[in-house]
Amino acid sequence: MTNDPDEEILLETMRIGNAVEVRAISGADGLEITFQAPASASEGEIHRLARAKLSFVRKRHDTEPPEGEGGPDGRGGILA
Repeated sequence: MTNDPDEEILLETMRIGNAVEVRAISGADGLEITFQAPASASEGEIHRLARAKLSFVRKRHDTEPPEGEGGPDGRGGILA
């Protein structure tokens, strides 16, 4: 058994015109994402996209400050 949280990914697809709406759920931690792919994308390509997106969202979530602690005023966001 590996430590890969995305070893098992549940996929649900729905074709909408020239696109496919994809809902992917990580079997390990229940993280859920939704994205669109071209209708011509193969199942393997969709699975790779889902794995990459889950990884991206997980890393982003791990590096974000806790809610309400993002800026000096406690509202989050970026000050420019």
